[in-house]
Amino acid sequence: MSVSVPYLSVQRVYFDDLDALNILHNVRYLLFIERARGELFNALGFHWQDDLTVNPDKFNVIAEHRIRYLAPVRGEGVLGVELAISHLGRTSMTITARVLSADGTVVHAEGDTRIVRLDPTTYRPCPWSEHLRAVVTPLLQPAPAAS
Repeated sequence: MSVSVPYLSVQRVYFDDLDALNILHNVRYLLFIERARGELFNALGFHWQDDLTVNPDKFNVIAEHRIRYLAPVRGEGVLGVELAISHLGRTSMTITARVLSADGTVVHAEGDTRIVRLDPTTYRPCPWSEHLRAVVTPLLQPAPAAS
């Protein structure tokens, strides 16, 4: 399992992702970031279809999204979503994201997502597994300065 960091996901913008102004709808940025996050964790070997005995860390929720829109994505085409894991706490992690133009020269949006692992019985925060810690810790990067 070789994953480079920051992780880059290339994604396609379709007509139905756009608003009436031919600009990527604001909520779609979060959708593209979520898809990239799923790709990243699949690449790391954490598959959502696995049951909890195989992947106990899949029982998690989004505790917070923060996003800043910097330059509109206009029309259909390709964009990149760059992800980095900037913090790994006992029960939470923070993943930073940048939505980029296809050539990487324009930062359209940036933000971060805080994820909290839950106990499947109590729905209360619980620690990440040692396996996840071993996989994620070498990939930690400080959060980039805001644009």
